[in-house]
Amino acid sequence: MKSDIDYKEVGKRIQNFREVRGLTRALLAQKLCISEQHLEDLEAGKKQLTQENIEALRETFSVDPAWLLGGQTP
Repeated sequence: MKSDIDYKEVGKRIQNFREVRGLTRALLAQKLCISEQHLEDLEAGKKQLTQENIEALRETFSVDPAWLLGGQTP
């Protein structure tokens, strides 16, 4: 089954989210319990978010998973 999620767009949303809030890549990576390189790969669309990453963004920063994964706003 092919995913409908465009991970390059997800990465752009993560990067935009981080930059708008004035977060460094190091700080956001620390909050997500991942390496800076992993976060860089997420932002570039080279890696997919795990359920744990999505949950950490939701819990820590109140990020809506629907927006994160599909750009949909409530």
